[in-house]
Amino acid sequence: MLLQTLLGGFVQGCIYSLIALGFVLIYRATRQINFAQGDLLMLGAYLGMQLQLWGVSWSVALLLSLILLFLCGSLLQVGILSSLPRESRILVILLTLGLGFVLRSLATMIWGPAPLFFPSPYEQQLFTWQALVISGAQLGVLIGSMIAWLAIWWLLYRSRIGLGLRALAQDYWMAQASGVSCKRMEALVWGLSAALAALGGVLLAPLSLVHPELGWLSIKAFAAAVLFGFGNVTGAVFGGLLLGITEQLSAAWFPDISRDLVSYLILLFWLWLKGASRIGSAAIVFSGKS
Repeated sequence: MLLQTLLGGFVQGCIYSLIALGFVLIYRATRQINFAQGDLLMLGAYLGMQLQLWGVSWSVALLLSLILLFLCGSLLQVGILSSLPRESRILVILLTLGLGFVLRSLATMIWGPAPLFFPSPYEQQLFTWQALVISGAQLGVLIGSMIAWLAIWWLLYRSRIGLGLRALAQDYWMAQASGVSCKRMEALVWGLSAALAALGGVLLAPLSLVHPELGWLSIKAFAAAVLFGFGNVTGAVFGGLLLGITEQLSAAWFPDISRDLVSYLILLFWLWLKGASRIGSAAIVFSGKS
């Protein structure tokens, strides 16, 4: 029973980590936050489902969803965000929040408000190991997430693109003066973030129901992203896994408590901790001056 609960938490945590990675990639490179990340996950799930309804195989639907969302993320940055001043982070937050509402409204208009089932050819396949039962859909989440983690790690730390992204994160103007195409790098990172959301949506959909409010998962993923320091790629992965496992364990041990409460408490605790540290720093500076 405990192993099965931990497996469920690990699978859910993988989805959180994919969304959290999208937050972190954009923040590291541009110091901006994309609050439409969860709604892009929802859009990716709907696209994958619609492509299957048109007769496309599951694997091809997954690939096409990744490509389409990558293009959407890149075009969003090139067409709209690149025209904003780099210092206008509040405008980016407001714009992405508005984009999230637009995507939810469009999903409701096209597919309706009722939850829909996203079939997977691997859902009925079960793999057992002692008392542990793993469905094909769960295995798909585990494998897909691990491939994404390794791909992002290789891109950031073992490729020339990653070198350019790290230079961009350090200093935009110095990176540009060194020959880094900062505009392309920003478009790339927004596209990758959207593709990660699409991957999470397509992998999650067979385990859940697809509906326009699926994007609210981004609140939990945001909590996972800040858990070990916002901007920390490895921390986003471990934060997502920790949050997913904690949710499942709390649901098993305290069934009367909402699982959503766990992520909200973590986020509130982090905000309180950051606020307390700032107040403490200000008090030290003030006492030093006096």
